[in-house]
Amino acid sequence: MKKAGIITLILGIMVSGNLSLTAQAKKVGVLILAHGGKHSSWDDTVKNATESLRENYMVEVAFGMANPTTMQAGIDKLESKGVTTIAVVPLFISSYSPIIRQNEYLLGLRDTLADPPMIMMHHGSGNMEKKGNHSTMKKEDKHNSMASMPMEASHSMINAEEKMELKPLHFKSKIILTNPLDAHPLVAEIIYDRISELSTNPINETILIVAHGPNDENDNKNWVKTIDNLADQIRTMQSEKGNKFKQIFGLTVRDDANPAIYEQAKEQLRTLVSQSGKDGEVIVVPLLLSQGGIEAGYVKRLEGLNYKWSGKTLLPHPNITKFIKTSVEEALKTKKIEE
Repeated sequence: MKKAGIITLILGIMVSGNLSLTAQAKKVGVLILAHGGKHSSWDDTVKNATESLRENYMVEVAFGMANPTTMQAGIDKLESKGVTTIAVVPLFISSYSPIIRQNEYLLGLRDTLADPPMIMMHHGSGNMEKKGNHSTMKKEDKHNSMASMPMEASHSMINAEEKMELKPLHFKSKIILTNPLDAHPLVAEIIYDRISELSTNPINETILIVAHGPNDENDNKNWVKTIDNLADQIRTMQSEKGNKFKQIFGLTVRDDANPAIYEQAKEQLRTLVSQSGKDGEVIVVPLLLSQGGIEAGYVKRLEGLNYKWSGKTLLPHPNITKFIKTSVEEALKTKKIEE
């Protein structure tokens, strides 16, 4: 065979192989779960993080906290395009949440609900409307029950008091639910970047990583452990630069807990900032997915205190796109192992 013929054959095999891989990838769908915000910019930030992923996969985003309506719509759209495997990527801060457990039930990964059922309906109105009695909950009506979820999340909720029945979703595809953000190294890198933007003298700086946190006490303990894990990774990153931060604390503000717990968390935050600021500087970093939401409440809690704050959240940052891609790739590896 002549040299030109051999080259043509090799190129043909390469093209055929690439087409085969592309065809295989097109059978894989990705469903991103995120709670959504009251402003379209919040949602757009999440959607923008998925754009490069669309080159290889069918992608849908389901806003709402374990919302069966948006999740089912996303699955239906993916399956209508010929998808046979769906990697579901929850862009939530922690695994330790009734939202994650409800997602597992909806996706057939739990036989029963582990917590009272709820639906968070993303509607972008900026209010929390409780289904059933049509009452509208303004931001100042906070902290009285599960229905007092953060205003900035912009969802309606149906809770267990209204005897709502929640059933698993319908799907034909192989569903693989990946892990939330938790203490992933890519998340630690983002938090470290946010700190570094404000840091001038690490040895004199106390870092506070502040997350929303759950209502349940056991869940909250696990949230704090996760933040402590992030803090350890950040200490390692900083020590590689030859110095270290004075201290790093992780805590939750318990926005939706009962008034007593909420006030306790508020005082803990204020005390840490106040005491740490007496003999050094304080940097406060929100552990939240996107801006335009509850981070404003953190600032309000800290009125009158001295600290550094940029308000920058995990998004926008290229690491979130990397996190989604990594999650999908690991999900597909798991599928191959099972096969």
